[in-house]
Amino acid sequence: TPTPTPTPTPTGPAEVVLYASRGVRVGNYTVTNDATAAGGARLDNPNAGAAKLSSALANPGTYVELQFTAQAGVAYRLWIRGKAQDNNPFNDSIFVQFDNSVDNQGVATSRIGSTSAEVINLEDCLGCGLSSWGWQDNGWGTGVLGPLVRFATSGTHKLRIQVREDG
Repeated sequence: TPTPTPTPTPTGPAEVVLYASRGVRVGNYTVTNDATAAGGARLDNPNAGAAKLSSALANPGTYVELQFTAQAGVAYRLWIRGKAQDNNPFNDSIFVQFDNSVDNQGVATSRIGSTSAEVINLEDCLGCGLSSWGWQDNGWGTGVLGPLVRFATSGTHKLRIQVREDG
């Protein structure tokens, strides 16, 4: 059996925890009460059979935005706790963007208003399988961690979750 991506561990004072169900919703996202979800509610985007997107949309019709505070120059690991509708691997991915994110060279990346984004796939690899709630980062592959997220300035920032595969 494949080795799953590790469950995140607290990283200290730089840790930021957000509840997607508390974000500002635009389009098809809804909040559903769920005792198994963190905070007792989950964010849903129903499966409508839409095709999987290859890149984020600069101006999506459906998204959720959350505000948070982050420090410039601090490398953050992006983790999502989620589940796919019906544990279907065709319902298991999203795009995540930020308003002020940069790579390790200080170049703008994964920015809101662009087609650049971090991709979260709940299934670690093709055929690994899905089972209810799981943690995943922006890396693809069994045991692979994705790139760290940094910010150009300190202060309040925005995170945007976009649909990649509905459901």
